[in-house]
Amino acid sequence: MRSETLDFEIDEHQIEAYRRDGFLTLPRLADDPEVAWLRSVYDKLFADYAVPETGDYRDIAGRDDAGEPAKLPQIIKPEKYAPELLDSAHFARCRAIASTFLDIPADELDFYGHAILKPPRYGAPTPWHQDEAYMDPKWKWRGLSIWTPLDGATVESGCLQYIPGGHLNPVLPHHHIDHDDRIEGLMTDEVDDSAAVACPLAAGEAVIHDFRAPHYAGPNQTDQPRRAYVLVFMGRPAEVADPEPRPWLKTA
Repeated sequence: MRSETLDFEIDEHQIEAYRRDGFLTLPRLADDPEVAWLRSVYDKLFADYAVPETGDYRDIAGRDDAGEPAKLPQIIKPEKYAPELLDSAHFARCRAIASTFLDIPADELDFYGHAILKPPRYGAPTPWHQDEAYMDPKWKWRGLSIWTPLDGATVESGCLQYIPGGHLNPVLPHHHIDHDDRIEGLMTDEVDDSAAVACPLAAGEAVIHDFRAPHYAGPNQTDQPRRAYVLVFMGRPAEVADPEPRPWLKTA
């Protein structure tokens, strides 16, 4: 399949690999000018809105009352504050990719973004977790995330790592980081990381993953920030007749 918004083809082998493994790296989605533009928007977002008073700003790995620099700051739905992100060629490409892998028409996809920052020499690890662990089990979602680093993402700076095929299993038991309910981030202890596959990426490249794919990113041990822009796409949810318990969620 070739979309007018894609500069490369997605073939059946890639779709098969994604369905088998739950994740897939992709060629570069944003060229140098696009990456530079995305960085400028991203940096302005963190300059203007990275304060606790902004409801969409979170430190996923830290406590709001800790009085320390944010360990894993992110801005949820940055498109609310920078709507120009939705007019970009990068967004159009990502929506076309999601439509292809989910086999859902692009105009039927819901979406939102994340701007995730790992500060240099300080950015905390993102523990093993599944995105679906954050979701209300009363609903079944078909969706994926497209993770695009705006800086080179290496093992040392905190690239994503996955467990191939882990998305084929149920949602694992999760708990809040450090078993502290005041920390928003979730983690699971039930992953055998000896099977982990690291996905280092150049700026503007991307990796996609299923909502149930177990994934992890190490701390940023470099002198450069690790900026990542994530787009999440999903189809219409289906109601679950007998939801599984997820006691770590207040809504469950």
